[in-house]
Amino acid sequence: MKCRGFTLLELVIVLVLIAISSMIGLRFISDMAYNHVSSAERGQALAGARFAIERLRRELRQAYSPSVYVRVDNKCISYVPVIAAGTYTGQVQNASAEFILPVNFQKIELNGNNMAINAPSAIDTGLAAWQSYPADLPENVVSLKTGITNANGLGFADLFDNTNPPDFLSDSSKKRYTLLKPEQVRFCVENGKLKRATQKGGPDWENSSLMLTGLVSDNVFGEYSQSSQLVTVDLTLATRDGNLVLSSQLQVGYEP
Repeated sequence: MKCRGFTLLELVIVLVLIAISSMIGLRFISDMAYNHVSSAERGQALAGARFAIERLRRELRQAYSPSVYVRVDNKCISYVPVIAAGTYTGQVQNASAEFILPVNFQKIELNGNNMAINAPSAIDTGLAAWQSYPADLPENVVSLKTGITNANGLGFADLFDNTNPPDFLSDSSKKRYTLLKPEQVRFCVENGKLKRATQKGGPDWENSSLMLTGLVSDNVFGEYSQSSQLVTVDLTLATRDGNLVLSSQLQVGYEP
């Protein structure tokens, strides 16, 4: 019998078919790899944004509402952290007030902190009241004396120095006081990076820690509403599939 091999045309057709199959396979593998990387990148960006939002949410729950202000360029939000809040009887204007500590706060350290009663809002005063805190105290915010011994109830003389009595300009209609930390906290976005820092007396912000990177816009914080105690946060992150947007309304915890 005659032995017959492949013709040149048949070999060319086979090679073309193999090349087409290889291109399709490589494209499929490339698409799978791209989708996997894109999904992982998007998931990582979303996790980072959610962590930042949750951190902001948790900290703003401990913020004193009148102290909260957003910088005019919407890049920073600042506030004063609260230690505790409670009620009092009598009047602070005539030094007859008796302060009642909540049960879960009766063992906290009071020394070196400040008390606010009906303090002015940063928004109403054009930020001036709180921007230089704690170096300068706003009206109706007074430093506690040292050597305080905690108890269920504390009188005016137990908390304040009689030789230099505090000047409370008004009482709270709700008979409510708030104990504040002697520091200011700020979340600020610069060059696509969200950072947290504190200010404890001087003009410099210290202990800066990085919270999130990859932000498309530095204009993250919306206007703060003192009446509703809400602030809007919009985080926009760049990914290879387009921008990822995460928006949230955060509630400030402590009313005046």
